Amino acid sequence: MKTNVLSEETARKWAVLLAVIAGLLVHALNHSIIQAALPTLSQELQTDFATIQWVLLGFQITLTVVILSVGRLADMFGKRGIYIAGLLCFALASLLCALAPNVYFLIGFRVLQSAGAAVITVLSMAIVAEVFPDEEKGRVLGISAGANSFGHFVGPTLGGYLIGQFGWRIGFFILVPCGLVAALLAARYIPALLPSGASQHFDVWGAALIGATLFTFSLGLTFGQHAGFAHTIVLLLFAASAVGIAAFLLLERRIPHPVLDFYLFRSRPFTLHLALAGLAAIATSGVTFLMPFFMQLALRLNILQVGFVMAIVSIEIALIAPAAGYLADRLGAHRVTLLGLAGLIAGFLAASTASVNDGQLVFLLRMLPMGLGIGLFMSPNSTVILAIAPRGRLGVASGMVGLTRMLGQTTGIALLGAVFAANVSRFAGAAVDVTVASPLAISQAFRTQFLIVAVVVAFALLWSLRSKSEQPA
Repeated sequence: MKTNVLSEETARKWAVLLAVIAGLLVHALNHSIIQAALPTLSQELQTDFATIQWVLLGFQITLTVVILSVGRLADMFGKRGIYIAGLLCFALASLLCALAPNVYFLIGFRVLQSAGAAVITVLSMAIVAEVFPDEEKGRVLGISAGANSFGHFVGPTLGGYLIGQFGWRIGFFILVPCGLVAALLAARYIPALLPSGASQHFDVWGAALIGATLFTFSLGLTFGQHAGFAHTIVLLLFAASAVGIAAFLLLERRIPHPVLDFYLFRSRPFTLHLALAGLAAIATSGVTFLMPFFMQLALRLNILQVGFVMAIVSIEIALIAPAAGYLADRLGAHRVTLLGLAGLIAGFLAASTASVNDGQLVFLLRMLPMGLGIGLFMSPNSTVILAIAPRGRLGVASGMVGLTRMLGQTTGIALLGAVFAANVSRFAGAAVDVTVASPLAISQAFRTQFLIVAVVVAFALLWSLRSKSEQPA
């Protein structure tokens, strides 16, 4: 009888993981299909490099704001209902994106889609962390990360083929049934997890301030690509973002239930690994965002070839991530995190030798070390952070992980996108939009970008090595 009870309990846990993986796959498909299609979107919607960035930036900024809300609301009211609602919102918004008449409507509908994606991003980790015991978290989070990476493998390949055959709208249409299926699985298998803080209050002003700060900062970086970064409006936007972040930090220290839980920062290992997650996100997003542009505009690959290269790197991450979770459980998550950072540095340096003469296979080989580093870093980093967080704050802690990565990704896309655009003009010898620049100028700017991010990650690795904090096993 005891064996039967244990078997039923195990089956329930893995059914929950199945439902969570379905949501992660939908989110990964969305991200990977759209990222691979950005150059095609720019051409078919007849827009420039700075504007097309907002198809990602609008999504990322909204993701960041809603992530701040989701963790707290889930701890207040329970995770299951919010998770299902997020999946349904995602499916509806995907349909609207597919029907968008121009790039500005598309950006607006992507904002709505992002609200649903934020729920998936935050609560996937929190649900798994609550259902599985501590000794299994590393392995399960590794499996989840692997499933997420598998979605990134299927997305560019499937999306590249379908978009090449039927146009960009099909990339959004296929997300609609996927989102509905994931919502049905969540309704069927995820239990009614009890809220842990029903007396808490949601910090609306904190979420609004961080959203306004990211918006003004990103708008300044993209507008500056046209008007110049010394333009009065650009400087005012940067000043507004500085005031916004200062006001946000001041507000969060004064209110009783902040959306940014400063209690968790009392742990130096928690702070260290959260910061590492942010720096790694800046570096990886700042180059992966540009990969499709380099492949299509400099190497002259078609969208299916672009999707294939991105898919192989993603499947590499999917294969490595579960092994990284397994190693984290046995060697210590901090040690595996350091290995991941070292792998990223090696990968970025290898990619900095990319040439306009590279074929599809040669360029792919340059990208593989980067995939190794990402796969080794992601799940051990999450394991450390969630292991440190108190059980009653798991929703907030997972939200802070998502927030940090989204802040890093938004900063990486906007800041390094602006740096890339400036370098393209510098190497071209005149102001020119990325979408019409010469292959040689794009190639030179792309190599420079990888050297920049290698320095960023090297700083993160040295900081971690110099830390005297006691790391969790």
